[in-house]
Amino acid sequence: LSIESVDLSSAFSFSRWLEGWFCDPDSRYYSELEVVAGVEMQKLADPAVSDAQKEAILCRFLETQRVPVQSRNFDCAQHAGSSQSGGAGEQSCLRPDSRGWGNDAAVSDSVQGSARACEDHCMLLNCTYWTYDPTAMYGQPLCWVWKDGRPGEVKTEKGWVSGDVDCRREMKAILSGQSGSADSKDTSVAVAEAEAEAKEEIKWRREPFRLWAVQQLPELPGTRYFLESGGRGRCVQGFCECFPPFRGPLCEQLDPGEFDNARNFTAVLHYLTSDDADDIDDIEPSLTRLWTQYNRRFDYPVVIFNDGLSEENRRRIVAASENRIWFAYVDDYLAVPDMLTKDPHRRAMLDEVKWSLGYRGMCRFRSGTIFLQPVLRKFQYAMTLDTDGYFPAEVKSDPIEEMHVGGKVYTWSHLLPDLPGAVKHFWDYSLMYMRMKNIEPLGTPILRQFVREDDVQWNYQLYMNDIEIVLLDWFRSDPYQDYFRYLDSIGGFWLHRWGDHAVRTIAVGMWLPQDKVFEMNIPYGHQNYCRCSNPELECVREGDRGGTPEK
Repeated sequence: LSIESVDLSSAFSFSRWLEGWFCDPDSRYYSELEVVAGVEMQKLADPAVSDAQKEAILCRFLETQRVPVQSRNFDCAQHAGSSQSGGAGEQSCLRPDSRGWGNDAAVSDSVQGSARACEDHCMLLNCTYWTYDPTAMYGQPLCWVWKDGRPGEVKTEKGWVSGDVDCRREMKAILSGQSGSADSKDTSVAVAEAEAEAKEEIKWRREPFRLWAVQQLPELPGTRYFLESGGRGRCVQGFCECFPPFRGPLCEQLDPGEFDNARNFTAVLHYLTSDDADDIDDIEPSLTRLWTQYNRRFDYPVVIFNDGLSEENRRRIVAASENRIWFAYVDDYLAVPDMLTKDPHRRAMLDEVKWSLGYRGMCRFRSGTIFLQPVLRKFQYAMTLDTDGYFPAEVKSDPIEEMHVGGKVYTWSHLLPDLPGAVKHFWDYSLMYMRMKNIEPLGTPILRQFVREDDVQWNYQLYMNDIEIVLLDWFRSDPYQDYFRYLDSIGGFWLHRWGDHAVRTIAVGMWLPQDKVFEMNIPYGHQNYCRCSNPELECVREGDRGGTPEK
């Protein structure tokens, strides 16, 4: 059911119903119904689920939503005490009309869409007790979880629900033939099984959001104001897109990360891709490895910047991994300034550059305007990734967290030289800028790494930013943006393919002290470059060891 299809004519509605209007997959999420009800409602359409299980699910929905039903129409008494995942044993560990209270040192809170979502969140944190408020007493449906401790007391609170996770784990052990005094090995197995089950439930609960990730929402009257005034999304070129963590037809649903509440900072991972088949073929395995080697343990949102993607390619990108994906359209990606297109001499220079206009647009975008994109506005840190970059081994520590703890501004992975012909006149114009701003070309330790003392010429070494992490506030403000605006006014991104890695390197060198710059030690591969963070290991091509893909 789409808003634009609504008509008050009953005859019209009935005819559309006959045509399958109400079978549109989007209609299941209209006005938050399925999301609020909980992901278990999807099982009603699963042919592998028995009728008895479906009846139990429906009864649980009716009970949770406080829907009165006469027993002569549908009798839920036979399903009393049943639950989605475990039967009477697990249900007996629920505490209806109660709330945990006290022991503030062990408790954290978050917004969750249902009691089941609250329980899932609790299990992922290896908690002991949870409480959920569907009445939104404090303005939002809050979930409290206790970890490394239990509530000081349990109080009566009408309409609330709590869950005793220690009780649930004991019940699972008993039901699987283990006693309450089982040894530590048996207990750890039961805990691992419960956590694996919770992760599977979260994966299932996110499935509606993955469908929304693919959708490109049409702009309707009032939508732009509704989204942009709330900072939840924006409309551009006749369609609208949500910003992380929001989903849905009006970006009103939350799709948070599993570990957001455990962090005291916000971060996002991002790619830039075209609709070209080669780029899509590259980004699919990159996203797969991003999840398996890194993001499955941290669950950062992933933004895919683009200048237009087909629905099929959006679907491929979302299906490539379990990463939470958002798409962000870049509306000025190929906006070559008039001073270059209307002057015959400069127009001819544009056509002489061997790099495509799209590649030059990428260099300009990643040099400066990327940091000003609305989709990044609420984040503190951003990790840049290339479509053909990947992690060849597990990233065991989080470089974003290390950067945050260390108070760093810029994080890089490796140094490589650039081709002189690819950065023609870049250093000359940068020297002019330094003179205007009274910046000494050899005035900082970082600049002295990249500038030769004998002739004050750049040595063409670069921070390769096919992977990097930035503190966004610094890069979206002056002096960095002032330097970018100066270079942009010259037109060198279009006329000479000035690279974003060159801009980043010289800017960092001009203004950042060494203790604000961090070299991350992680396994990483990109094109002909590959390294392992473990010095005892070396990179090998998968094809040489009988693996795939052979690249």
